Amino acid sequence: MKIRMTAAVMTVMMLCSCAQTGVPAVMKHREIPLANASPLPEADMKAADDQGGDSIIKAVWISYIDLADIITGSENSFREGFRQMCENCRGQGLNTLFVHVRAFGDAYYHSELFPASDLVPKGDDGELLFDPLAIMTETAHSYGLSLHAWINPMRLQSKESMENVSGEFITRQWFDEGSGKVNEVEGDMHLWLDPTHKEVRELIAEGAAEICEGYDVDGIHYDDYFYPTTDAAFDAECFSAQAEYDDLTQFRLDCVSQMCADIYSAVKAVDEDITVSISPQGNMENNYNSLYADVKRWLTEDGYADMIVPQIYYGYDNPVKPYSQTLEEWRTINEDKPIVAGLAAYKIGSEDEFTETEGIIALQAQDALDSGCQGYAVYNYISLFDNGERMTIERSSLSDMG
Repeated sequence: MKIRMTAAVMTVMMLCSCAQTGVPAVMKHREIPLANASPLPEADMKAADDQGGDSIIKAVWISYIDLADIITGSENSFREGFRQMCENCRGQGLNTLFVHVRAFGDAYYHSELFPASDLVPKGDDGELLFDPLAIMTETAHSYGLSLHAWINPMRLQSKESMENVSGEFITRQWFDEGSGKVNEVEGDMHLWLDPTHKEVRELIAEGAAEICEGYDVDGIHYDDYFYPTTDAAFDAECFSAQAEYDDLTQFRLDCVSQMCADIYSAVKAVDEDITVSISPQGNMENNYNSLYADVKRWLTEDGYADMIVPQIYYGYDNPVKPYSQTLEEWRTINEDKPIVAGLAAYKIGSEDEFTETEGIIALQAQDALDSGCQGYAVYNYISLFDNGERMTIERSSLSDMG
């Protein structure tokens, strides 16, 4: 299957390619002459304005886990289930949804590049019986909510699931070839794309562009599933084929950054007003030492993201990464780049400080706003809208913020 590529995407496919020559081109640290990262694109400003006249992002992550109960049934049941989600979010005063549309190399939308998700009912021809993303964008917008399509760029299906994927899809072809573009990782049931291959980055970037071309999304969002391992064997072929790097860590950092730049360029080539956001781990050291995510670069240079949503999933009393200190660490990198603080509602009921401190999510959200953050995002929908008394108190505290 051919991968459709726009000219804008092709111009930035420069780094770490295991091409037939065996010697990858290398991207130097450079300025990318693309859209300024601030202020936020018009779509998000409009959604925020609809919610109360300001530009604060008040978001929730709706993961594949949150969607699982409603996406496996009929189109009507999915419409009603997602409508109820939007009604709850609107009633809570939220204005932005980060919604999973591709979690494991599987599409919750009509795609030429990725196979349809097993979560969504399909006909005998393998095609989706309804289009979840079309329904979600339409429904979210009817409630004045901004919808950002959330993808996991590198994570794929399990090996067993991949064996059931049609051979027309390039991820299956790469898996069958054993070319190193799709790899297994010890201790992980999922397969992973290797971003050191130019063809892999092309697919990932075009996958983002395909969503923007086909759907009225307000943003493309992706989170912290970057490198799945520190094992040098994962990308050894590409690393050994190039001559510019002798440091594997820097090689990987630059390859991931090139992937991010490719996604950004591909999205902006479709529509400059679509927001591109990245949600790395809150732990700065983990980003660099384990995931190879050069978050400081993404925050200080243009061309990678319009906003960063760090997962600051820590309590105030956390002995390693206390919330206030970690928030300040992120804010001081670049006070001009929009940052939205990721908050951990899922820890209420499982971690003492979060369980015992009533209104902790509202406290952390207010601290984020007071520090100059663009807003906050809560993980995840199921946790926030739990019907228990404790979460009722938490939602009330958030609502009282205005």
